[in-house]
Amino acid sequence: MVVQVDVVVIGAGHNGMAAAGYLAKAGKKVVVVERLSKVGGMTSAGYMIPEAPEHLVTPCAVELLFARKSGIIEDFDLHKYGLRTVDPDPTYAYLHPDGSSIALFYDYRRTAEDIARINRNDGKAYLEFMKTLNVMMDIGFPMMMAEPGRPDLRNMSKAIKSAVRNVRLKDELVAMSKATADQIACERFEHPATIALLLGIAAGAGPIDDDGNAAAYMIFAVTHKYGTGKPIGSLQSFSDALARSIEASGASIELNAPVAEIIVDGGAAKGVRLDDGRIIRAKMVIATCDPKTAMRLTTPGGVSRTLLQRIEHAPSNRSNAAPFLANVAMSGPLRLKRHQDMRHDDADLNKAVGLIGTPEEVRRSFAMARRGDIPERHSMSLSPLSNTDPSQAPAGGSLAYIYLPGVAVDARDGWSPELKDRTMASVLSHLGEFYDGLDTEVGRFVETAREREKRLNVSNGCVTHIDFGALRSGLHRPAPGFGGPRPPFPGFLVGGAGAHPGGGVSGIAGRIAANRALRALKKTR
Repeated sequence: MVVQVDVVVIGAGHNGMAAAGYLAKAGKKVVVVERLSKVGGMTSAGYMIPEAPEHLVTPCAVELLFARKSGIIEDFDLHKYGLRTVDPDPTYAYLHPDGSSIALFYDYRRTAEDIARINRNDGKAYLEFMKTLNVMMDIGFPMMMAEPGRPDLRNMSKAIKSAVRNVRLKDELVAMSKATADQIACERFEHPATIALLLGIAAGAGPIDDDGNAAAYMIFAVTHKYGTGKPIGSLQSFSDALARSIEASGASIELNAPVAEIIVDGGAAKGVRLDDGRIIRAKMVIATCDPKTAMRLTTPGGVSRTLLQRIEHAPSNRSNAAPFLANVAMSGPLRLKRHQDMRHDDADLNKAVGLIGTPEEVRRSFAMARRGDIPERHSMSLSPLSNTDPSQAPAGGSLAYIYLPGVAVDARDGWSPELKDRTMASVLSHLGEFYDGLDTEVGRFVETAREREKRLNVSNGCVTHIDFGALRSGLHRPAPGFGGPRPPFPGFLVGGAGAHPGGGVSGIAGRIAANRALRALKKTR
């Protein structure tokens, strides 16, 4: 069976669906093919714990942080299609071992006041830090939205105007764009608790000792201005709303449709062959899956060795550090112990993401991951999902989403079931110093990077497909020859987390790919 369309999109993650939606709105015949039985990819969720069938497991992302600014929610009218969100305030809270805490409120001034309770100098420093971060956001977000290698007067003029207005901060911005997250935190702040707050946030973007990682601090500015946005019903509800919207625009989605081959003939992509033998002919193929997976699917001999090797050697969790994730289902409530009682105000830390890990524990987690070792004390966060959205657990029960940003992809002696169990035992023991209720556990979902690789078909379980850094951004993401406005070879585009602007839930990569496809299709008329 052969079907002809204008564009075939590989992957029904949010970027794939966004690309298809923009193309459908432009009048193109487009189909999305997805190997799994539901849409969402890394923005999916499901009932994945047999012992706790009413607890909704989120195996990857939980927030719409960058989607609040990207336009994807408005462009696809997602609220019309069922998207609802909740924004706890404070959104995050660093939990110090002594029972004190620092709450990250919407209002950065209130956050500074909270920091000042612990260290007056750090409170003042946070206000100055936010001046820099707000400018970084005003410059950085338009650059994220702009298509690399193509003039974008609207977005670039925004960035340039902000840079001109804030020229006095030039040296600080340059220093931050080049520095490690650890360096910037220690330069600007004194108290271990304040430093730990910063490192705990930055660690979610990668190793805190990588040059350029300090750019992750823009997350603070975005959170203060737009909130994080947790969808009611998990990110699956966001993905489902997006699917309903693009189908209403004319796009079609094929589930349980793994791709066996990206057909390359005469040096150009011509469509895909599915595992079941069906062929979808297309003028353009957009791969929003992992770029390494996509290139391995191309017809043997169809793509130059140079392009294949550029992608094959692109870094994916090169440092051997990657997220280790668990969802723990409980029959009772989840509550903080000392930290809530020690608060001086009405802040409800039971709804905030709890950041756990001293500065040294954060540093050690990445250092040990590189060696393939697993620490006993962890750098991690706990999102009490059912405390902000009771629909994710049965009445009286609760659900904890536990995220360890820097754990070994490949453990020294391999990830045996026994090592997973020992790691979880140490995680829960550590968390038990902060939270009540974990002893009512009825089941868990735990996933290492290697298990994520297998489930989602993503190299090394890398949640950003390709590591992010100065040498893997803009035109050079995922590799030279792939990130510019021209397809790396005719009929083929990359449009997922491996493309500009990288990971995170925004849909920007999908939109850029759709615009590139539309221009290419005009030339083929």
